[in-house]
Amino acid sequence: MNKTLIKIIFLISPFLIGQIANAETVKFRAMGAVNYEQSSVFSSKPPKDTEGRAVSLAIDAAWDKYVSGFSDAKRNAYSIVKRSILDRRDDFIIGHRVIDKINDEDNKKYTVQVRVEIDDSAIQKIIFDSTKKGNESGEYFSWIFVTRAQDSVKSYMDKVTKINKAESGGSDIQDVVIDGNSTAVTQEKSSYNKSTSGGSTEKKRDKVKWTKLSSKEIDAAMGEALVNAGYEAVDFGDLHSEGCSDRSKSVEEIRDEFVENTDLPKKTESAIKRTAKDCEVKYTAIGSLDIMMQQTDPVTGLIDVTVSVIAKVYDTSKRFPKQIASVGPVQHHGLGDSEQVARSNALKESAKQAANTMINQLRAR
Repeated sequence: MNKTLIKIIFLISPFLIGQIANAETVKFRAMGAVNYEQSSVFSSKPPKDTEGRAVSLAIDAAWDKYVSGFSDAKRNAYSIVKRSILDRRDDFIIGHRVIDKINDEDNKKYTVQVRVEIDDSAIQKIIFDSTKKGNESGEYFSWIFVTRAQDSVKSYMDKVTKINKAESGGSDIQDVVIDGNSTAVTQEKSSYNKSTSGGSTEKKRDKVKWTKLSSKEIDAAMGEALVNAGYEAVDFGDLHSEGCSDRSKSVEEIRDEFVENTDLPKKTESAIKRTAKDCEVKYTAIGSLDIMMQQTDPVTGLIDVTVSVIAKVYDTSKRFPKQIASVGPVQHHGLGDSEQVARSNALKESAKQAANTMINQLRAR
């Protein structure tokens, strides 16, 4: 790696380290319930410690919810350090607040609902540290993500073709010749009605128009996660501008190309990998974030935006790049009182989860 690239990494590192100081927290709601005995025959109130016991159970339930949302890679890594984290669990619970409480005097049951806030970034940092491999420390890791949003969606109604055929019958009159005389004879036939129907339905795929958006959320999340995990984080744009390879297009050209196509062309993807190899970067992540059209959340009435993420990580240190980790496609939601806020929330969550999932998979190898 030449001195210019090292200088670039040195300059961006303080910014990334500064980002780490901002803790990433997650919030969960959970309920806890305890049965109790009345403190005396003259009082219907539960014992003094009843609410505290219920709150403790609710916090346990919130923690279980948090862990159940881990990806497979993160869950496997967590199992290694589970005991040491649980021994210090209170250090990672930033706070809790009782939202609701119900005292069922007839059944002597006390229930609380609690909102718990957990410092996810601190736990992820412990997982990274515990799974760090000595020969991986300081390895260069580059990435390029493209972000696009649905600008318009044109839907088509189903085309329905119906076919109906009807037949009916009754009496029939025929001329019959008897002894040379023509006589009209009516032959009675059974009256009948017959109807046949059928047809087909033709569906036409929605026509979606995309627009390019900034990838700053995933860029920031990747930088933070990689620094926390001990890698040397190098944005692909820095590789291209540094000039250690002229095989790939610029980041803007790649993003424009993605918006116009369903996927990145194979030729472009191969050029990205070759550029990383030329610049002596061991790992390279290539991915995309698709932002769907906003909807209204039926429960809260807030704007709901969905982001779909897909990414792959390659070992680009050898002649033939090898895929060693992947994410998705997986979807994350963001809520907000405006489309912009909801979209930002969805992008931040998607970026954080994607970055951590890729690194956890690398560490599990």
